[in-house]
Amino acid sequence: MARASATGYYGRFRDELRKAFEEKHTPHEVAGSFSIGVFVTTLPSLGLGLVFFLFLARLSGRISRIAIFSSALVINPLVKAPMFIAAYWIGVQLLGPAVAAGGSLTDAAAVTLRMTLGLVVLGVAAAAVGYAVVYVLVTQYRRRDADIVEDVIDDEFRPE
Repeated sequence: MARASATGYYGRFRDELRKAFEEKHTPHEVAGSFSIGVFVTTLPSLGLGLVFFLFLARLSGRISRIAIFSSALVINPLVKAPMFIAAYWIGVQLLGPAVAAGGSLTDAAAVTLRMTLGLVVLGVAAAAVGYAVVYVLVTQYRRRDADIVEDVIDDEFRPE
């Protein structure tokens, strides 16, 4: 069952990525839209990030709707759980451990601050990597035969 789900997810991701490659936006606009989406989706927005995507898409014609919304396929609930753990660890490395004084509101704020800071750091890193990867893929897709990029996508993102 999990294999079928992973295969379906992979297929949706590949189809959305192909649509983004073929649309009218420049490679910079597609990659930038994807990286904005990855950054926003990484933050703890409780689903409000998707509303923000709609706002950005309406605000600017330079935003690739397909690319920005496909970022939600990359940063999904399965990926988010380990990200929260990593984010808290990063926050502790940057600010030091949250002092536990018995579960007070101050302790909760300290933990939240560390996790949010860690998510911002992860978001910036993931956005930078996402921009670079999508820019190269879009450029290559448009420059060469589509078969070359499809082979790369199939080899790199195929679920085990």
